[in-house]
Amino acid sequence: MLDFLRKKKRNWAILFLLGLIIIVFVAFYGGNKMGDRPTSEVAMINGEPISQREFAAEYQRTIERYREMLKGQLTEEMIKGLNLKGNIVENLVQKKLVLQEARSLGLVATDDDVVHQLAKVPEFQVAGRFNKERYLQLLQANRLQPAQFEEDQRDQITLQRLYNIIIDSVHVSDAEVHERYRLDQEKINLGFIKLSVNDFASQVKLTEDDIKKFYERNKESLKEPLKIQVEYLTYPFEQFSADTQVSAKEIEEYYQNNQKTKFHRPREAKVRYISLALAPTASPEEKKVVLAKAEAIVKEARRGKDFAQLAKKESADATAAKGGDVGWVVQGQMPPEVDKLIFGTGKGDVSDPVESPGGVQIFKIDDTREEKNLTLEEATAEITQILKTDQAKKAAGKVADNDRVKAQAGTEFIKLAQASGVMAKETKLFAAGEILPEFGQNQEIYKIAFGLGQQDVSQIVEANNGYIFLRLKQRKESTVPPLESIKEQVEKGAKEAKAYELTLQKGNSLLDQLKKEKDLAKLAGANDLKVDETGWFQRNAPQLPKIGDLPELRGSGLPVSAQQPVADRLYTQKDAAYILAFKESRPADMEQFEKEKVLLKKQALVETRQRALAKYLESLKAKAKIQFNNDFLEAS
Repeated sequence: MLDFLRKKKRNWAILFLLGLIIIVFVAFYGGNKMGDRPTSEVAMINGEPISQREFAAEYQRTIERYREMLKGQLTEEMIKGLNLKGNIVENLVQKKLVLQEARSLGLVATDDDVVHQLAKVPEFQVAGRFNKERYLQLLQANRLQPAQFEEDQRDQITLQRLYNIIIDSVHVSDAEVHERYRLDQEKINLGFIKLSVNDFASQVKLTEDDIKKFYERNKESLKEPLKIQVEYLTYPFEQFSADTQVSAKEIEEYYQNNQKTKFHRPREAKVRYISLALAPTASPEEKKVVLAKAEAIVKEARRGKDFAQLAKKESADATAAKGGDVGWVVQGQMPPEVDKLIFGTGKGDVSDPVESPGGVQIFKIDDTREEKNLTLEEATAEITQILKTDQAKKAAGKVADNDRVKAQAGTEFIKLAQASGVMAKETKLFAAGEILPEFGQNQEIYKIAFGLGQQDVSQIVEANNGYIFLRLKQRKESTVPPLESIKEQVEKGAKEAKAYELTLQKGNSLLDQLKKEKDLAKLAGANDLKVDETGWFQRNAPQLPKIGDLPELRGSGLPVSAQQPVADRLYTQKDAAYILAFKESRPADMEQFEKEKVLLKKQALVETRQRALAKYLESLKAKAKIQFNNDFLEAS
């Protein structure tokens, strides 16, 4: 799910850069309930502040976009995984820099420009014309001041003007698109020699001086991190629910108040699926082969072959081991083309193949649940549990509040636990980033714990179906251990570093020979080495078959061809070095280019404009004076 969201996030960033977002009132400002916020700065950009109000408003807009996309199922863990706060700060910095540049170029929107922009927004119109009363009503309903809203509109128009100037200056010729297609779609096969670092480890002879020097050079990486130990009291809700009582009247009132939101069940399907891998860069021929295989699987399944067994045999997805079982899927959660296919397929039926960014998929619908509203009788057990939990939370919170006050006054945790009938516990020493079984993935607890001073008592936090609060028991500062206590670790690191150095020396020596002789097989034979082949792949593939990712190739492409058969440098991974040589190539299908060249030119223009805008933004950042309020960023 996070991968899918990150892709969406990148798409939004591109739209923002290209100025293609249509500023519609409800989409952009709807749901903004942030109210007034402190005005201290998040950052200073060339002496101009980014305020906390700006950050809070942009954060709320971003959260609302994700909630709308996920139908209200956005979680705190997803928010953390997407690094929304960091990305928002980055976007605000870029916006501030561009506005400053636009002002210096005299591109700032006038009052008339803003009036013209607002008059075009449908939400502010009555009978097709701008209506001031409607405009002010909508602003008031969303807690927005007209002056601030209009200033935001001025900024958007100004940004768009500068972006348009950059975009309009970028062009792509037919010849550039032709050459790009020819290179990208060309397939090549490389020969390579792999030198493994492990093969050189036996040649390493370390002295005591070598070990000491490695220790001194790498003290920073050998540091043991700051560790803390906390004690804490737990107030499980279950423990406080035994005496709670819920009346029939309370259950009915809760049902009536929440019938449409909490007791509506959308349409669901219990799904199995088979996924066949298909790279985004696949040629038409490769796509045809995969789709033909998918059609053959569909025929087998529809003739009665066990779908789960087919999934185990054919699927490239992690669910293959479970027979392709993904459980219940709610209508509206999946990408539109997949959602339409799943909920257009009957119970017990097998779908046609569908192509998606993840490959080619085939779905089988094991069961379905139709959309419905639960009756009061059907919802009673759930409502009872909700109300009992609410009452238990209040009871647990009341006891926890009283105990925290006493803890702040100096009462020992063990005495508080005995008096209140709860558990007093303590953790082991742990470092930042370490996950404890008792706290799980609750990052708020770790953040609070590492912010505690000696004998500080934390705020009350909800965790593991209960409340807890903490007190710092022990703090062990970050230190570099004495050499003798980690000598085995240091010796291992020194040996690996020396073996890596020997690998590079040997690799560069062999590469020099190959540049002279141009014969990879002869070089390998003379040095008792093995030559392997990558097999066919496209030049623009993100990784090399049988090799994987090579950092030196990122952004530069493969500099080998029939005219230059030997790579001009050694390529490395952390445990190996590679000598690459051109073996053979297959030209791109230029007939296919002729069919697609109009679309390819549009794509090339979009990508070239993206790069131009990104380069422009980087140039603004490079010459800017940017200061961040680290205290605010850490707290947020």
